[in-house]
Amino acid sequence: MSKRALVATVALASSLFLSALTGSTPAQAQDNGASRTPPMGWSSWSSVRTSPTEAKIKAQAQAMHDSGLMSAGYQYINLDDYYIKNPGTTVDQYGRWVVDTGKFPDGMKNLGDFIHGLGEKFGMYVTPGIPKAAYDQNTPIEGTSYHARDIVSSTSTFESNYGGFGNVMYFIDYNKNPTAAQAFVNSWANLFASYGVDYIKIDGVHTSDQNDVIAWSKALNQTGRTIHLGLSNTLDINNIKTWQQYSNSWRTGGDIECYCSTLTTWSNVGPRWANLAQWGQYAGPGGWNDPDSIEVGNGDHNGLTVNERQSVITLWAITRSVMMLGSDLTNLDAGDLNMLKNAEVTNVNQTDSVVASQISNNNDLQVWATKQKNPDGSYTVALFNRSDRAGNETVTADFSDLGFSGSATVRNLWGKSNETLTNSVSRSLAPHESALFKVTPSSSSTPVGGNLTSGLSGRCADDPNSTLVNGTQLDVWDCNGGANQKITYSSSAKTLKVLGKCFDAHGGATTAGTHVEIYDCNGGTNQQWNVNSNGTITGVQSGLCLDVTGATNPNGAGLELWNCNGGANQTWTLASGVKVA
Repeated sequence: MSKRALVATVALASSLFLSALTGSTPAQAQDNGASRTPPMGWSSWSSVRTSPTEAKIKAQAQAMHDSGLMSAGYQYINLDDYYIKNPGTTVDQYGRWVVDTGKFPDGMKNLGDFIHGLGEKFGMYVTPGIPKAAYDQNTPIEGTSYHARDIVSSTSTFESNYGGFGNVMYFIDYNKNPTAAQAFVNSWANLFASYGVDYIKIDGVHTSDQNDVIAWSKALNQTGRTIHLGLSNTLDINNIKTWQQYSNSWRTGGDIECYCSTLTTWSNVGPRWANLAQWGQYAGPGGWNDPDSIEVGNGDHNGLTVNERQSVITLWAITRSVMMLGSDLTNLDAGDLNMLKNAEVTNVNQTDSVVASQISNNNDLQVWATKQKNPDGSYTVALFNRSDRAGNETVTADFSDLGFSGSATVRNLWGKSNETLTNSVSRSLAPHESALFKVTPSSSSTPVGGNLTSGLSGRCADDPNSTLVNGTQLDVWDCNGGANQKITYSSSAKTLKVLGKCFDAHGGATTAGTHVEIYDCNGGTNQQWNVNSNGTITGVQSGLCLDVTGATNPNGAGLELWNCNGGANQTWTLASGVKVA
């Protein structure tokens, strides 16, 4: 995990010239053959922290193998920070970090061979930039006539580095000499490849480090090894195209560790739900969200209750997130080990068709679900009680939010039991408790949802690009039968929904011109609507009409609240299947 207290750094003042390095339009995911499913394994930072040694890492690797975790799908043993000598004073002949042989006497190749000998994969750690000692010594760049000072422009600004050495990494100026800069990163990637590395984590990645990410992606790809490239930490979502195109995973938030007497606390874990709700849409084969380590394995000593530990695994599984354990694998709790090895749960992470999204969040009672059928014909549904309120509360997932009504076989993945339910699945959950299900519609179930068509343009109410980002304004678009135009209306709850999200009057405002957007369903009156006999739809809270902006309503015209005026842009036709009980 990334560290900890932020070292003071100053970003380069110059702009990034990404196009000089890319020469192409960003893709949806890096296609380097790595991590077609989310990586699973263990990372040293949480439990070993600042004192890794060869003996400790080998012991963790052996424990992952002997405990059955490796057979359950956990593959990677990742060595985090604090394995090197001070890069402010010590580098190898080509300006790269030097392994501290006091901690790793047999070297990294030996460690990699040991890990591979167990059938596992080996990961290592680096930060952006070039060591200060490389500049001071003007070390040559391997295989070239260039030297370290050919790729550094400023010696007063520093990259983030968390190894306890202070400001020891200069920024690489990729514009000063692009060929030399790439050659330096290539040489470092080749060094890692010589160790047998299968996973590289670059820590301290900021917006100013996009060029480093691109260079490292190219460098790892030219080694001839398939190497996962993971980025850390608290990546900027505004740069997601770069992260997707040039890496295989990206940290969506800060450290999960509490840096207290336990590995973590519930308050440290809690922000992951909001982060993954925002980032979920960007994950897919070759590029995954990383909410940080799973601090499960050592019972209550990790800082979480049994219910909380199960909820963490449930969230990581249903969002198909990177599953790296942070606990001490040499001291595993039997109950935790059973949870971590539950094949039905880990299969959600590894084999579901899509990443689950947050369907509703009603006063911290949350429903998450996949909006596309899995290969076995099921939908995956998770229920969470995120509340701190005393006592159990009921959380319900409606089958209409999955796109059907009627009966279904519901498999409890934690309880390993089946039941047949109609129209919904509910559980009474204690604070911080969760439940995880596979819901398989019966042959007699009925699809729900249909077009909501504007009377003026004949276009359909539409969720732009099928986004699940809260606050996105709804619009109208040519009717195309897409799931992002399959609307449901509940006559009992008075909710209009698309892709499980509610039509919402922005911010609870009641004035003409207020955007109507998608948002997690929360029971608010600004998410309640009356469908009237005259073809209008009015907000329960505002009394205003659901209106399409403007007089012509072309594709992309937004939905809003407006004073009811009898205009055709305020009348709607509900297709068969829109209304549900």
